[in-house]
Amino acid sequence: MTDTTTDLLAITERTPPLGGMGFRNAAGVTVATWADGDERDDIVGRRIVHARTLRLGAPTALRTLLVRPGRGYHKCGSEDQWDWVSAFRLRVHDGAGWHTVLDVTDLPLPSGPDAAPVEYDLGGIVTASAVIEIRRSGLDGPWTPWNLADDAFELRGDPPPAPLQGETRLRVGAIDLSGIPEGVSAVADRGTVRFATAFYAVGFSLGRAGFSFLALDDEGTCRVDRDLLLHRPGVDLQGPMLHPVGGPSLISPALRCRVEGAVAVSGNVVSYDIAIPDAGQRLHLVWTMRHDRIELSATREGDDDVEAWESSAWQTAFDPGVAATATLGTLRRDGRTGLLDLPLLLHAPGHGSLSVTSDSDEATWRSDADRARGWLLGELRLGEEPTERGTTVLRSGIHRARLTWRPVDGGVDAREGTPAGVARALRRTAITGLSYRADTGTFSNNSVSIHCPMSMDTWSALAVRRGTVAGIDTRAMLRDSLERWLDGGPGYASGTMRDGGRLRPAEDEYLISGVGTLLGLAEYLEAVPDAAWLARYRPRIAAVLARLAARDLDGDGLIESPHRRGVSGEHDWSTNWYDVVSFGWKDAYVNALLFRALRLLAKVLPAQGAGDLAAGLSPWADRIADAFVPTFLHPDSGWIAGWRSADDRLHDHAYLAVNAIVVNSGVLPPERERPIIAALWREYLRVGAPDPHWGLPNNLWPIPDADLTAPMQGFPHGFYLNGALSHSQSRHFVAALYRVGMTAEADDLLEALCTTLADGSAFGGSQTGVDWRYWDGAPCGYEGQLTEQFGIMAVALECFGLLTVGDDPRDASLHPETAASAAERNPDHA
Repeated sequence: MTDTTTDLLAITERTPPLGGMGFRNAAGVTVATWADGDERDDIVGRRIVHARTLRLGAPTALRTLLVRPGRGYHKCGSEDQWDWVSAFRLRVHDGAGWHTVLDVTDLPLPSGPDAAPVEYDLGGIVTASAVIEIRRSGLDGPWTPWNLADDAFELRGDPPPAPLQGETRLRVGAIDLSGIPEGVSAVADRGTVRFATAFYAVGFSLGRAGFSFLALDDEGTCRVDRDLLLHRPGVDLQGPMLHPVGGPSLISPALRCRVEGAVAVSGNVVSYDIAIPDAGQRLHLVWTMRHDRIELSATREGDDDVEAWESSAWQTAFDPGVAATATLGTLRRDGRTGLLDLPLLLHAPGHGSLSVTSDSDEATWRSDADRARGWLLGELRLGEEPTERGTTVLRSGIHRARLTWRPVDGGVDAREGTPAGVARALRRTAITGLSYRADTGTFSNNSVSIHCPMSMDTWSALAVRRGTVAGIDTRAMLRDSLERWLDGGPGYASGTMRDGGRLRPAEDEYLISGVGTLLGLAEYLEAVPDAAWLARYRPRIAAVLARLAARDLDGDGLIESPHRRGVSGEHDWSTNWYDVVSFGWKDAYVNALLFRALRLLAKVLPAQGAGDLAAGLSPWADRIADAFVPTFLHPDSGWIAGWRSADDRLHDHAYLAVNAIVVNSGVLPPERERPIIAALWREYLRVGAPDPHWGLPNNLWPIPDADLTAPMQGFPHGFYLNGALSHSQSRHFVAALYRVGMTAEADDLLEALCTTLADGSAFGGSQTGVDWRYWDGAPCGYEGQLTEQFGIMAVALECFGLLTVGDDPRDASLHPETAASAAERNPDHA
């Protein structure tokens, strides 16, 4: 018998008639939602699970669900880990409500990634809407991955009828640009109207509601010609959106805009009146442009409650290739991930920021990032409630809010006498390293990239010093990031990995993930004493400390990785942040940070009622200090080698950041600190002192291919992590220069590094690959913008910033390595 069914989740509609350049609406969409854990997980907060949703325009019969292994969370560039569904739930909507069809809790371990799927007979259930939620996965348990939800399910059913397509345009009323207030200019052109001031430019589409242009200049110099928004042929990602559950989308990026209404322009005011008859919804949106802000008066009126897959009174889609715009705000762990309460800050690196505030809690915001599609979305919602299914309910009645979008710089004032480049960077980039992703609940590499918990100490260095900006406490976002990690949320180099038939923590390979996060925790607790929070997470912290202690495999205090041995020719990936360099076994970088974390935790834990957690930490730190010099000091160079491999060889390639981390940690006898940094400075000058405007090299001497991973083979010294110039990790060497009293040298490097951050030439949009450079300044790769590049701003804040952690501009603590220098420069702050 011929199988006439189709995989409903794989259905995509035709593209708009634009030569295939447009966007394809899909029936199967993966979403992330917040969920509670269960007793076996011992999760303190909430977790993120992923689901595959079926969004048909009309009902059809469901026949069979197939479940197979798929890709897991991407934890290391060395290999992709396959994963499997161990528990899932299938729910369908019957027109009146949702009910559970399958609730499976005991799927067995598949024989391998190509194992035959498990089949479930669905008996011809008729529906247009379904949610297949992965409750548990094989690798990361309760934190189920996006990749697996994308891959694991095949939902076969009868072919559904194709939904009707059609887009209507708004009636364009009068366009009168007279009476524009001082400081605002306006021009109407080709179906849009654009307003500009010294600080921003904003354009509006007239035929379909939405922004047509948005540019910012945080310095108020009329530099507003670079559009931050995402535009694609046949795709309208801006403005109102609505896709009700159980039917076709009514306003979507492509093929559908079933609205009635009109737009008018009077002076500096743009008014949209929009009706969505098929959903019983009406929107009245009035935008007013002032010289220093944009105002929105928004009203939504609904005849009945409407449950929707997608909804936004006003969506703003940013192009991460122009700027990886980050959304900073107060996270709500409800429903589909990414939900934030207002106020919030939209920070476009190199351009400026918009502070978005509301006079009503009727207005909420949802932030979402999609790296594969290349967009960053901000969804303004009005009178909506999230559901645990990942949908949203537009409540009936009238809902109003007045919002203000105000350009701000989000920066810090510099004290008198600060070098110009440093002062400008403090104003423009003090928060750029805090690249928050509300849709994953953590800081990340950038706002459309993966999160790497190993960078927690960089985020803590910035957040505890920057504090509150535009009414938003960045330390709370640091706490969000810590909670995700403590509760077992996976990240790059963090979580569970497969080793043949065995599973083990990624932190057994990437030692830095267990150590950098611990230092970030210590710095958070030092800056924000919170005994109640600490008490809640005490069991999780105790478990982290126990696992970390178990990584001391030979009892000398230093931790080791038996899986990444650091032996030349084995081409292992790294135990620290420099992931494609074969650091391994005993790693100087990791163990120095561990020493510092232990010393700080031994101080802050007893002060907050957790003295039992601190037991043994000081003696452990003492053992590390005793072993450090004999293990890592190279007898020929006189400085610290990068690592001692499992075959008892030292690997020394003149590592600036590694030696600086060691010196800054305090693990060395004080008399050794300056000679080491001074010797490296002399070597830096001897090899040619490459232009520090583009960054500092990780290593001054070439790393041979034998000490590099396979992807790095055959490239010259000066390429990527084999000595390329980057701002990433530069904070450590500059701070070490200050620590040992080489202030003039530190000042010169800091100003050079800050100058190119301030003018935006050291970074770019996502995937532009300008954040690492050869010594001649030519780009040689990576993200384009990386959170670690901006760690140097922690040093700038300490030495030159008038810090504004809270309401008190002097309420900030200093890192020990630069405290003396900061006090010398700014005695009133000491």
